[in-house]
Amino acid sequence: MVTLGPLPVEHAFLYMPECPINLIERDLLCKLWATIQCTDTGDISLQLPEESLKAFPLLFLDSVSAENELDSIYPIPDDIPEDLWSKSSTDVGLLKSATPVTVRTKEGPVPCVPQYPLSKEAIEGIRSIIESLTQQAITIICFSEYNTPILPIKKQKLDQNDKITYRFIQDLRAVNDHVIKIQSIIASPAAISSSIPSQARYFVMVDLCSAFLSIPIHKDSQKIFAFTWEKTQWTWTSLPQGFCDSLSQFSQILNKDLKTITFKESKTVHFVDDILLASPSAKVCLRDSKILLIELYKHGHEISKAKLQWVLPHVECLSFMLSEGSRSITEKRIADIQKLSVPKSKKRLRAVLGTTGFCR
Repeated sequence: MVTLGPLPVEHAFLYMPECPINLIERDLLCKLWATIQCTDTGDISLQLPEESLKAFPLLFLDSVSAENELDSIYPIPDDIPEDLWSKSSTDVGLLKSATPVTVRTKEGPVPCVPQYPLSKEAIEGIRSIIESLTQQAITIICFSEYNTPILPIKKQKLDQNDKITYRFIQDLRAVNDHVIKIQSIIASPAAISSSIPSQARYFVMVDLCSAFLSIPIHKDSQKIFAFTWEKTQWTWTSLPQGFCDSLSQFSQILNKDLKTITFKESKTVHFVDDILLASPSAKVCLRDSKILLIELYKHGHEISKAKLQWVLPHVECLSFMLSEGSRSITEKRIADIQKLSVPKSKKRLRAVLGTTGFCR
């Protein structure tokens, strides 16, 4: 293993210390996009481009498993604040640019839907989630005339101990019908992906952790989101997932935060809680991505380090694989589309159109 500038290269070399000239091999020269220049004086010079990573960096390895194709060869800078990284999937940041949200409601009786029975497995599956949210004061005990049921959803993937895990969901449909929604325009995934510069060669994909929960709710509006857990009423102090205005509120705040972060050569685009940084070179991408992470930290965001795609020539974004001048649907999305059955109702038809339209 040798290092050429920022590039680590694995290669089999011929070692002959007594040889008076360089015996660098043709296959390695090709991998490095090298140029050999001969002069009339008999001198020979070897030139390497500043960015010798025009091809996928992993092509420098003889064999690469599919699961490592998205591994970056560039380390994350050590001076990135540790508090930027979420410690778990339930960790929540607190956006400094967010003001407590006041929710306006319609006239008429308030929604009060009782909690239906849950299985013991489902209760235990979300217990640790609720305990974590309570420790962070995201959920608190309350007394409210409102109530909507919680709905633990079993995840398809098992955890690292091969145990079934659950997603903590609250059925807020009754609340969503009772509130006065704010107006917001959110770009479609197709429009967002088409705005990515075609000349971009390197990318960073950032996943913001528990994005909606980082927006506080005004004390006067917290009672609207009450639910029952183990015969006690609880509510949220931050916007929960499933609330009709959570996406709009977060998108507006993130837009404001990103407007304070400008780059000369890179461009950022975002959809919900995903941020993509597109750059013309690895050097620029490394420089600007560090600035992006530090600024997000200053604004109070938290990031999932496990989901971070760091300085890569190809990344997964909005169910697409992105690379220089190319965009293709991921194999997982193709498989999901192929599994769709023929729609026999308007609801199923909308589901099919939503899945396929997402990949326009």
